[in-house]
Amino acid sequence: LVRGTRCPSWRSFLKSVSACVKSNDSRLFAVVHVAGKQFKVTSEDLISLKTPLMGTQPGDVIRLEKVLLVGGSQFSLIGRPLLPRNRVSVYAMVVEKTLEHPHLWYQFHKRRRHRKMRSLFKFMHNLC
Repeated sequence: LVRGTRCPSWRSFLKSVSACVKSNDSRLFAVVHVAGKQFKVTSEDLISLKTPLMGTQPGDVIRLEKVLLVGGSQFSLIGRPLLPRNRVSVYAMVVEKTLEHPHLWYQFHKRRRHRKMRSLFKFMHNLC
């Protein structure tokens, strides 16, 4: 803001933002916090999570509630630290639940006839 000018009211600002969203002139993006990590997402993006989402099945739609920032070419809404849940909603669909590539663990002690090899599989979720 320029010094000496009046700050626009919050309601008029929200009206102009909602008009920009409804016009679909630009591609919107959001920064969301999921499973301890932050992701910048737009529509039709794919997110791979390495932590399990309990109680979800492929095809379920979930709401990502921790939204840090929403923006487009005309505007940006920045939270401190999060945007209010009643103002912004970001939804994602669970596309698949699968296993990661195996993590191989090998242990060897020379001259002791000791060899162990294990493979660890972890779950991975893909969201769209």
